[in-house]
Amino acid sequence: MRWRSVLWSFLALSVASLPEVQARLVRNHVSSICSTWGREHFKTFDGDVYQFPGMCEYNLVSDCHESYQGFSVHIKRTEKDGNPTITYLAVTINEVLFHLSKSRVTVNYEQVPLPYYKGGVQVENNAVYIKLQTKVGFTVMWNGDDAVMVEIDNDFANQTCGLCGDFNGVPVYNEFIHNGRKIGPIEFGNKHKAHRPNDDCEDPYEEEEELLEAVTDSDSCKESLTICKQMFLSESWSSCTELIDPEAYIQACVKDMCGCSNNTNDFCVCSTLSEYSRQCSHAGGQPPYWRTPQFC
Repeated sequence: MRWRSVLWSFLALSVASLPEVQARLVRNHVSSICSTWGREHFKTFDGDVYQFPGMCEYNLVSDCHESYQGFSVHIKRTEKDGNPTITYLAVTINEVLFHLSKSRVTVNYEQVPLPYYKGGVQVENNAVYIKLQTKVGFTVMWNGDDAVMVEIDNDFANQTCGLCGDFNGVPVYNEFIHNGRKIGPIEFGNKHKAHRPNDDCEDPYEEEEELLEAVTDSDSCKESLTICKQMFLSESWSSCTELIDPEAYIQACVKDMCGCSNNTNDFCVCSTLSEYSRQCSHAGGQPPYWRTPQFC
């Protein structure tokens, strides 16, 4: 495929000694960041990355261990030209609803100009993202397309629920255990669907999970693992790998290359590189100029 040959060309310019880079790896920079990007990737506050292809409105994160729910962040995903996109975010703070779409922002259904600041909530829009920052203790950033990042104060540890997980410091613990049994990402994701009267969307089937696992376990994906490792562990990304463990993004890259159809895998791989680049910048690193006219 054309994109595979372009990837190999990209790697030839940037590959370093992998053991040297691996020796510099540290834990992810901030455990209190949850994100979603690409076709179906989600990273919980506790650092676990899983895939959920749902195209409905979902509770990304809310505080759920209080008698009174102080905030929630919902996302609505849909598909456009074969690739997923996020249509809107619905952020509720103390019963005030902020609705963020690509064209406008409303507060309790009334459109407001940006930048907006009132009641301890600031909303701004620049060339990179729409950002909603609160005094409650969380910040939401959306690139206007497929990626959302939520950063939350450590005060909310063990108090969150939703696709971002329970923020208890343990990857893959309570998130994927329900009534004493282990559940898969699709069942987990469907549990957090926001049921709307006029919603026209279908829940993904758990069989899709088994199909993806079968594809990614195939021999043809071994080459993808090699490519993804060499790409993320190359010397050009060393500023990032010193701050953020790339393992979860390597696994996401493999699923991108193996699981996406031929007409969407460029988008898939590039979206994961974009996410790692964003996380690196947010952590204070300097990601390389990895985009070229031929690649992404």
